[in-house]
Amino acid sequence: MRFDAVYYEPGSLDYPLGKKLKEQFGSLPWIPIESHNAIQEMREKPNAEFGRMKRNLIIGIRKTHKYVENHKVSDYLVPYTSSGCTAMCLYCYLVCNYNKCAYLRLFVNREQMLDRLVRQGEKSSSPLTFEIGSNSDLVLENTITGNLEYTIPRFVREGRGKLTFPTKFDMVEPLLDLEHRGKIIFRMSVNPQPLIQNFKMSDGPSG
Repeated sequence: MRFDAVYYEPGSLDYPLGKKLKEQFGSLPWIPIESHNAIQEMREKPNAEFGRMKRNLIIGIRKTHKYVENHKVSDYLVPYTSSGCTAMCLYCYLVCNYNKCAYLRLFVNREQMLDRLVRQGEKSSSPLTFEIGSNSDLVLENTITGNLEYTIPRFVREGRGKLTFPTKFDMVEPLLDLEHRGKIIFRMSVNPQPLIQNFKMSDGPSG
């Protein structure tokens, strides 16, 4: 996956994943920002720059951990390791909700987020299902961070209930041999070829 620049919160480099990403993308320009959620120069860009903005990688620390009740595919929507995406699918609800901020943001404090999720499951009187992919496509993100390869084995060992996430990508091979014990639910969208050709642009400018 190709990027033009990395915008980062300096504190993100204090985390193991932040250090890994710095090494991984060390050849790119690294631009310090105060907050991943308020990059003024991107907010001021015209909509015509949307595709080019997706060629920037944003690295920060997730500070909002509010769980939202959900009665569709899970008990809770859980803020997790990323927000936004590099793809350019025309129907994407992330674009509708986040507009120009739908570029990929990675959050390096995965240990903290998973600790909280495990504790939340332990407090419940019955097993819960947590949706961890409502703000991003975690299979795509995993090709950069390995976060699913971190999350799945640890949740299987320590967590109670289930994790679920959707994807429209096929890069699942690193996940297939992970022990899941029935606790992990992949949800995949499968579309006919004419729909893919006419309405999907999954291989966006950074794909």
